[in-house]
Amino acid sequence: MSDPTSDLEARLRDTLGERAAAAPDATGLAAGARRRLRRRRTTLAVATAAVVAASVPLGLTALGAGSGSGPGIADGSAVDPGPPPGVVETGYRAESWHDVTLEVPVDWGHGGASAWCVGGVAAPADARPVVTRPDTAVARIGCEPAHGYGVTIGSLDGEDPPYASGDVWQAWYEAEGADYPDGTWLGYWYDGQDTVTVATPDEALTRRIVDSVRLIDGVDPNECPVTLGESEALTGSTSDSFSLCRYDADDQLTASRRFIGVDSRDAQDTIFSAPVRRTDYDCPAPGPLPRTALLSGGGYVGTVVTDATCEGFNGVFVGDEVREVTGAVRRQVDLTRLP
Repeated sequence: MSDPTSDLEARLRDTLGERAAAAPDATGLAAGARRRLRRRRTTLAVATAAVVAASVPLGLTALGAGSGSGPGIADGSAVDPGPPPGVVETGYRAESWHDVTLEVPVDWGHGGASAWCVGGVAAPADARPVVTRPDTAVARIGCEPAHGYGVTIGSLDGEDPPYASGDVWQAWYEAEGADYPDGTWLGYWYDGQDTVTVATPDEALTRRIVDSVRLIDGVDPNECPVTLGESEALTGSTSDSFSLCRYDADDQLTASRRFIGVDSRDAQDTIFSAPVRRTDYDCPAPGPLPRTALLSGGGYVGTVVTDATCEGFNGVFVGDEVREVTGAVRRQVDLTRLP
């Protein structure tokens, strides 16, 4: 009788191997990124561009498009390629979703901008600004105003964009039911159906973030490609880096993080020191699962699966070896937590 655990591991390794074999050559990543099919997943509860469109500020100071790479409808010819991978201004970090990447202050969190009052926070200025993605689960608790500060990545869902891409303006509200705090500096970017809405109390900061938004050409600043197949096709370099690239069940990039130097070694030690799997599992075949690709020095080295309902399909898969997903591993690959 065959070992159930060995069978499960072999099936998942075969799947990973097939994906890597079918992936485009690393030299064609940029072209492949432009040709790929965009897929959209249903959101749980997020503040989308429609919320911004519904907001009709009584006072509006339109400042027009900025000079950075964010403004304008990106058609491939007007996109600023931005800095080399991993190069982000001190005090900022890169955040990515599908083929869009942008920069936010390093101390911003992750969560729902509409849940800023959770925990009894009295005012948006007292809450940590957050990055809200389309897959962010948000409790609808009726904060007033409806949204705090941060960045919301969303989709037009077939609607016309409410503002020009790159616009920055200051919003004022006369009565209750305001969408944002009075005087909020709002910024807007879109390309196709992807949207980014920025809300901060500072004009320069809003402009800085809006101007940082761009399409990913090849890999994002954290060295993560847009699709899982492209990630698995990457070969290593001499850089002392370690990247976590999170992909959804459709193999599209949903989040990324990059470590360098001592942080890189610590992150790898946490993941690769997990105990080798010894437990037998009898699991039904799973459907498509989110995965986190592990890149060392820019090259693919393995995959972490944490979302399977049966633990037999969760694990750290590196070559022919499978390690357990410990609590430390889960925390390390949880990209909703600040490093």
